[in-house]
Amino acid sequence: MEAEVLFYIYSFPVSKPLLFTWIIMAVVSLASFLLTRNMQKVPRGAQHFVELLVDGIEKLVLTNMGPEGKKFVPLILMIAVYVGFSNLIGIIPGAYSPTENLTTTFTLALIVFLVGHYTAIRKKGFLPWIKGFVEPYFILLPLNIAGELSQIVSHSFRLYGNIFAGGVLLSIVYMIAPYVIPAVLLGWFGIFSGIIQTAVFTLLSVVYISMKIN
Repeated sequence: MEAEVLFYIYSFPVSKPLLFTWIIMAVVSLASFLLTRNMQKVPRGAQHFVELLVDGIEKLVLTNMGPEGKKFVPLILMIAVYVGFSNLIGIIPGAYSPTENLTTTFTLALIVFLVGHYTAIRKKGFLPWIKGFVEPYFILLPLNIAGELSQIVSHSFRLYGNIFAGGVLLSIVYMIAPYVIPAVLLGWFGIFSGIIQTAVFTLLSVVYISMKIN
């Protein structure tokens, strides 16, 4: 679905997903500044939560990729934070989840895809990387290429489909029974489901990159 254009900056169209992506970037940047300006050796409060998040992402990456995966921790952390905020911002009345737009999820999946293959080329060399597409038999080349491209499709559509469907269902319920049912559904689709989809997308990002480099 084509994103709704809200306004133009000169001739540059600003769509709803782009606007809320900028808002999320601003919130994350401000939160990062506030949470890191007075770091304590013994973490407390919000610092403790942030360190748990960073440690969790680092353990996830190192478990799946080994020590060489440490360089991917910032990328995976960025994906987790952005997808998490994008999924959860939709519970705010009048707000919009950028992950409800296929362009957003496709772009994230494409970044993971390109990073994985770029790293594989640097690690293995170009010729061994190309050779991997014709193994075990040259006749399987089209299937291997299709399999790689399907990764982008499945990775992006899984997140987009779940978030978009949740948003549509919530909108319908709000129109039918705005003061009775939404509180329960809001907790499920807006918060719990958003967190689950963030975890799944993040885990798949780690797995897909790991498959390319190992």
